[in-house]
Amino acid sequence: MNVEIYGEDDVVTGVTVVDNNGVEHEIQIERDGGVYAHHQEGYPDNASKRTEDENECVNQARRFAKFHVYRKHGYDTVEHIENPDYVDAVRRAIHTLSDEEFEDLFGPLHTQLRSHHENIDRPVDLPAGVQKPDAVVYKLDICLGVDIDDSGLTEQARSLAQAHSLNYDDGSTTKTAAAVDDDQLDQWAEFGDHLTDLADEDDLELDISAVSGIHVGFPNARGEHEVVWAERPLDREPDARLELMPAEPGSFEAFRQYLDHHLRCQVRDCFAGMGLMPPEPYKVVGFGKFIYARRYDHYDLYPQFHLRDGDHGAVIQ
Repeated sequence: MNVEIYGEDDVVTGVTVVDNNGVEHEIQIERDGGVYAHHQEGYPDNASKRTEDENECVNQARRFAKFHVYRKHGYDTVEHIENPDYVDAVRRAIHTLSDEEFEDLFGPLHTQLRSHHENIDRPVDLPAGVQKPDAVVYKLDICLGVDIDDSGLTEQARSLAQAHSLNYDDGSTTKTAAAVDDDQLDQWAEFGDHLTDLADEDDLELDISAVSGIHVGFPNARGEHEVVWAERPLDREPDARLELMPAEPGSFEAFRQYLDHHLRCQVRDCFAGMGLMPPEPYKVVGFGKFIYARRYDHYDLYPQFHLRDGDHGAVIQ
């Protein structure tokens, strides 16, 4: 895959992508990631007349164009949970959590997974439509925030919190969605936007700001993947979304390592979906994004990046 920007105006950025079949695409990407126009001559114009692999090549070109515009100009053209930079930022932020913070944020999910292997109560009941409990996929949204102390913003943050009539010491700890009411969420979101505007972007250090409740995905009676969504922590898109099968999670330390591997697999999936081989640290084999596990099974153009034998430590050669 090769890419370059050929032009830009106030509405779109024009991108030329040469896909893995050597087909050239001219794609115009809007600031919010919408595709304004897409021209190519290597495949039929009508999607219904293209093969499934040809349609996926067209989609790969669009994903790569959006990512390139984001990387070059900083526009928010890629949904965060599909953006390898955001997913990896979440992965790295999890490493900075203390044991207590990690257990507070991810303890309910850990217990939910354990409930498939031990006789313990589940934090979240399985939906009535679940026919096979071990076929569910648990999803957890994660939002990043600014690590105020490590970013050197403590004094500014205290003054700004006072100006917003907020208690800085109460609000500076990581919280789950259920711990903060809607009014407080709005106030803290406004505070965060204001603080970020005051800071030098190059000096910002990120941490985990909040996590959602546990969403439950499952195959319904029609064979479709249905999701029962839990509460979300903030009124903005998440920066990553865990998607875990109910495997034995092990200890909290083992679970932290498992989440690291899972998010590495998600980063791999993001690059694979753009027709790219992932960078070296993300050439791992295992279950990442649910939709990509399906794509790896369905399309001939993808390697089998997900596993069938449960060995989540394998590496792509």
